[in-house]
Amino acid sequence: MKLHLSLFTLILLLTTSISHADDYVWGEEFKEGDVISAETFNQVFGTLQKLNRTPVDADLLGTWSCSSVRSYYTGMNTTGWVRTGFIDLLSNAQLTMTASSAATSLESAYSFSTSNPTPLISFNDASYASAGTYILYRSTLFFKGLMTPSGSSTTVTKHQVKIVSDDRFTLTPLSGGGNSPDMVVCDSAVAVPAAPTASTATNAQTTVNVTWTDQSSDETGFKIYRRLSNATEATQLATAVTASPYVDSTLTEGQTAYYSVSSYNANGESAKSGVVAATLDSVKPTVSSHSPTANQAVANTSRALSITFSEAVKVICPAGGNGPMCDTSGSAITAVGSSGKTYAYIASAGSTGLVISGSIVGSAETLNASDTITVTVHKEWIQDVNGNPMAADYTYTFTVGT
Repeated sequence: MKLHLSLFTLILLLTTSISHADDYVWGEEFKEGDVISAETFNQVFGTLQKLNRTPVDADLLGTWSCSSVRSYYTGMNTTGWVRTGFIDLLSNAQLTMTASSAATSLESAYSFSTSNPTPLISFNDASYASAGTYILYRSTLFFKGLMTPSGSSTTVTKHQVKIVSDDRFTLTPLSGGGNSPDMVVCDSAVAVPAAPTASTATNAQTTVNVTWTDQSSDETGFKIYRRLSNATEATQLATAVTASPYVDSTLTEGQTAYYSVSSYNANGESAKSGVVAATLDSVKPTVSSHSPTANQAVANTSRALSITFSEAVKVICPAGGNGPMCDTSGSAITAVGSSGKTYAYIASAGSTGLVISGSIVGSAETLNASDTITVTVHKEWIQDVNGNPMAADYTYTFTVGT
């Protein structure tokens, strides 16, 4: 406290002789006879008072334009970051802090959202937007929901808050390790909407459907940006879009496009969402060959089964599950004998490529002699890489010798 009073006294002594203070330019020397104005004096006093108190929730509410700095190291993602010497800089990233119905965040957590890339986290593999909740306790911000490489995190990360002025504060991470920048500086920004998150682009055979998650409540609409595979820059595809999804019906067969989405209002436009891609593809995959062939007679010790498709395919779960095993019973390819024996299925979810192959019996088993085996490729399990399913099941038979 004595230090603060001494600083104040020094400023007072120096400025009692300042005239025309409103015209003062930083760096000029004071001249004898200068007199400080009451307005300037109150501004200096107010700044000193603000710098020497504990931050409160009201200091942080609103929309902020943040710059982050991190020590550069090999392999770090560079999306949105600019390397300067041995540091990386991220500029003009957006952070929006919103109050809950409670008087303080300690009583009921307040919420936050960021642009993509987020100023609060840095990864070595990708860039993300973040959204979640926070609590301010004394000079420490506790964030919950910062995005990590594996998804939205329930881990709480801590940042020390320092108020610089009414329009600026800094954050110094106290946890987060290599996922946190070294310092974040946030300046008050015009209240543009928060950037959309979780954007997707999906091939729908005749169109590409672009979806996103709205992170704001004050947007007028959304802008859709698209870059074609043969272009170097994205162009604005549509504006005045009021809700997800946006349907792009202007692509030609086989054309790949990269999309991002922003929100806007009368104050301006948010940062763009992450870039997503899709290829317009209306051609459904078919079975082009297989082994054994139709009506072929095989030895009862034969175990191999192989299906070749017209294009690269992937095996998906028709309902639930995410591979390699599905919640759905069954399989992409099944084999059933006329003897009543059900042979082992092959191709669980996650199988990919032009060829799906496997063994229909175990290494200690044999096929039933004189059996006629019906092989079925189930259409609901097979899609090409652009999401087109097979039009119908494919079935054929082969026989087992005596």
